[in-house]
Amino acid sequence: MVSKRRLGASLLLLGLAFVGAFHAVAAVAFGTGLAQVGAGLAGISLLSLVVVNLPALGESGGDE
Repeated sequence: MVSKRRLGASLLLLGLAFVGAFHAVAAVAFGTGLAQVGAGLAGISLLSLVVVNLPALGESGGDE
């Protein structure tokens, strides 16, 4: 079972990754030159999302 704290952190990081990806696409579309900022934010958010959920991958359900 996923805890509420882990679920909240996952949703927050997923939202940040979406904002970063949108920022990168908008920066390329409008030629502002700030696509690296959006890509960096999206990359760091996705990496943090993996780190937050890594312990959940090792947990067994106990049904085996």
